[in-house]
Amino acid sequence: MMPRPADPLPALPYATPSAGGGSPVAAGVWVMLGGLALVFFGGCFCIGILLTVSGAVYGGLNPPQARLAGPQVALMITLYACAFACFAAGGYVLFLGLRKLLAVGR
Repeated sequence: MMPRPADPLPALPYATPSAGGGSPVAAGVWVMLGGLALVFFGGCFCIGILLTVSGAVYGGLNPPQARLAGPQVALMITLYACAFACFAAGGYVLFLGLRKLLAVGR
């Protein structure tokens, strides 16, 4: 059996295409806010590192010179990696947003 050729659709007089694009300034501002949010999350990871090292989460290290246990070291390494990823991505996104905002002025 052969497929039927598609029937052309009738034009709809009330369906008009929407106006394209938005404000490039708004796009740049939202990208900048996204970059700042990533930097904020990187700071939250750094607070987690500080709490892990200080021992406040685990009831304090006794004596103060005591070493961290294996799972605590793994958590700290993971938090360092997440903080670095957030700061790197946030810096890159801030760079892109600033470049977009400066391009609007030209």
